[in-house]
Amino acid sequence: MPESIQLGMDDIRPLPGKGKSIKHPPTIVFDPSRCTGCGTCEMVCSARQVNAIAPSFAAVKNLRSEERGNNFTVLCLHCQEPLCIPACPVRAIEKGKDGIVRINPALCTGCGICALACPEAAPMITPDGTVRKCDLCDGDPACVKCCPEGALTFTRGKRLGWIRWIRWPVQVLAFFMLVMVLAGTFCYFKAGSVSLACPAGFLQNLASTKILVLTGLVSASVLLVLTLFLGRIFCGFICPFGFFLDLVGKIVPKFGLPGFLKGRLIKYGILAGAVGTSAGLGCQAFCTVCPIGSLCRSYGPNGILNGFQLGVFPVVAALEMGEKRSWCRYFCPVGAVLALAAKIGVVKIVIGAQQCKKFSCMQCADVCPMGIIDKDALRQGISPEIPMSECIMCMRCIDACRYGGAKIRFRWQKTAPLGGKI
Repeated sequence: MPESIQLGMDDIRPLPGKGKSIKHPPTIVFDPSRCTGCGTCEMVCSARQVNAIAPSFAAVKNLRSEERGNNFTVLCLHCQEPLCIPACPVRAIEKGKDGIVRINPALCTGCGICALACPEAAPMITPDGTVRKCDLCDGDPACVKCCPEGALTFTRGKRLGWIRWIRWPVQVLAFFMLVMVLAGTFCYFKAGSVSLACPAGFLQNLASTKILVLTGLVSASVLLVLTLFLGRIFCGFICPFGFFLDLVGKIVPKFGLPGFLKGRLIKYGILAGAVGTSAGLGCQAFCTVCPIGSLCRSYGPNGILNGFQLGVFPVVAALEMGEKRSWCRYFCPVGAVLALAAKIGVVKIVIGAQQCKKFSCMQCADVCPMGIIDKDALRQGISPEIPMSECIMCMRCIDACRYGGAKIRFRWQKTAPLGGKI
């Protein structure tokens, strides 16, 4: 007697692989400030679904929040990684090549598990027991066309991330100038009456000599003033070693760092240790092995011959195999000084504008090299607080957001409440 073969759903209809997501997935953006709660979207949607004006059969719901004093619409956001797809026990939900998530009615059993898995509760169980979900009318949503107040907008997001085309040339130019043309100038540079100095190096020099030189204080303050007005933009756009790490990070795989190395206060301890050691030794202790300074002094025969200083590069570059910008996140004392200035700076990055798609996208969190955008907050629809002391103002989040949900604001400008819903 032949052996029986047991087949599971994974054998019959296996989950699709991750594959490459489309660059500009379609979605509907809802503006609550324009919505009057008229219900037109429900009526036109139900007309398409069941050929009758029956809002209870619509795949979109318009609700009123008395607590917030406005209306909001529940509809499918066609997530980058939809949770409803793996949740469906019969694999009735699929994401097409056009980025639209659809339910196959021939396979759906109406169990409603997809509605439980969806953070937005977008799949809706109608009175006849059918699960209905917005499919964007196959790319021509009727609700958008019929909304009298223009509260719904069909979009594929912006097509050009222009900030990267500014950041990369600026980084290349800064690297060329600081490393190859004005070699060693990050540590100290003087041209006539204009002088610049590394603020961490200045603190070490002050501790070692016990002498406060006014010109040194002014020259070291230039970066601090820049940070007060533009955040840690030096780290994101100008620092030559940051550019080096960005290049390395595109090549090496990521394996994660052990927990004891993942402390954002470590860099302050290194800064304090560098200043204290400088005071004890009477010289700038950390400057000898500073990766930024060593890189700026590496060009030319004298730099190449200085093997002790250059030996720090592979050590720090190896940290990049742990996490993106590991050195900048946890260990850089120069970043620690700038972080203190950024805490009281005048600009901030805000994520949580009305256009933010929260859990359906989260690309801002994926591209952030400092790992400071809280995915858990986005999953809950909460505007994450961005610690500007840790933000390097690379603006990758703004560049990556297709819907304008990430913005630069002055610190005193009103934004989405930190604990409130987006």
